[in-house]
Amino acid sequence: MDETPLVELRNLEKEFAGTKALKGVSLSFLRGEVHGLLGENGAGKSTLIKILTGVYTPTSGEILLEGQPVRVQSPLEAHRLGMGAVYQDAELVSTFTVGQNILLGNEPGRLRIDDRAIHDEAARILKEMGLDLDVRRLAGDLSAAEMQLVTLATLLHRRYKLIVLDEPTARLSATETDVLFRIIHGFEEQGITIVYISHRLWEVQKICHRATILRGGLISGTLKRGEISEDRVTELMVDRSRSDLVTYNEGYSRPEVVLDVAELQTARLAPLSFSVCAGEVLGITGPVGGGMEEVARALGGVTQHSGRVRVGGKPMDVSTPIAARRSGIAVIPEDRRKQALFPSLSVADNICLPVLRSLQRLLLVRPGSMTRFAEGVMDRLSVRPRNAEIQVRFFSGGNQQKLVIGKWMSARASVYVIVEPTNGVDIGAIKEIYDIILHLVREGAAVVLVSSSLHETLALSDRVIVIHDGALVAEAPKKSWTYDQLLAVTLSGKHRKAA
Repeated sequence: MDETPLVELRNLEKEFAGTKALKGVSLSFLRGEVHGLLGENGAGKSTLIKILTGVYTPTSGEILLEGQPVRVQSPLEAHRLGMGAVYQDAELVSTFTVGQNILLGNEPGRLRIDDRAIHDEAARILKEMGLDLDVRRLAGDLSAAEMQLVTLATLLHRRYKLIVLDEPTARLSATETDVLFRIIHGFEEQGITIVYISHRLWEVQKICHRATILRGGLISGTLKRGEISEDRVTELMVDRSRSDLVTYNEGYSRPEVVLDVAELQTARLAPLSFSVCAGEVLGITGPVGGGMEEVARALGGVTQHSGRVRVGGKPMDVSTPIAARRSGIAVIPEDRRKQALFPSLSVADNICLPVLRSLQRLLLVRPGSMTRFAEGVMDRLSVRPRNAEIQVRFFSGGNQQKLVIGKWMSARASVYVIVEPTNGVDIGAIKEIYDIILHLVREGAAVVLVSSSLHETLALSDRVIVIHDGALVAEAPKKSWTYDQLLAVTLSGKHRKAA
């Protein structure tokens, strides 16, 4: 590894509506280095990589590439400079072949596109990476793991100097993870710098030369490979100013069981059993991609699964999203724009969709009744501006999240499965969303909270379970956890018996 910095960040700051997401971050990434980036949700990791890849521009500070100041004002400019990212939900052109995706925008041939040359060159790149993939397969037929690897091949072809990998093993099997590590090692030997973001400490310990820990928009420490231990990382991640956790949930649980799940299992989740009572919040946490998301996908009928699900004591079919909703289970996903809202439709259209039948009069739904209904929901949830005719895409992330919850509140579900409820939400809206969730439990609903934020999990939950690498590794009432203990279990995956 070359000790020369490829990229230097000097006193970077980023402010959103008066809130500083980064507070004077100075950091260097060496040429050919694999550099880990750790920190809880909201610590500043996403903001930092979005600045590196041109999605955000810093409020102040500078970026140096190979010793020269650069302005990365767009993803296109980042690409031109040789910096890019591969996210866990890699996006390719589904109707193009593997080869066409790898060489997209750089196709050989002057007067016409040479299809054979494209696929020959793509095959050469994949062979260089040690991958055995048919370059003429359609990208839409690839698995999530294969899509990530093809995206990496694209960046290798374009001779990127720095590649950000954001939770790259979240959807990979153990074998696929080994393949990825081998590819990363090959990039390292070619002098390509990797910024590796992961919640899985063992991965960082295995492949990273150094790891930087972010906390509250600040760098709390940078460790060399031999120094990256569970105790040291935990110490640097814990914000002592937040050690006295705010408890929003004062306890509204009632004796009757609303949701009873037995031996729930998917391809990525070991058999899991749990129950949730009326007025109770069950917090499910763990590393991103470690399996907690699979619970929500299974209960929402998105992922094939086995096991038994009872709602209100009755066996329920949750094999499809429609069946899950009919069973009284409402899933509020993390990606609200793609999975829960129609951004180009109005607030009224979005909110009233689950309750159209109840708004019918003589088999017709009058627009005025939809508007009045939606504005009533907006009033209860303090969504501003109070105009149900505005398209959802014009609302802030926090208001969009409130609208998603309001949409399913209107349908009066028995069970709410809420995934990362404050992801991408500004600080001012977080408490409002917490208040909405607690309103649901006060009304007697059962809530399954799936969140990688440990502060959020401890603030809202009555009980907490930790899922790591597809298996339940710990379960205990909220009162028996400290933040440090929960963080340690999440990082290590070591079992801890219920108190």
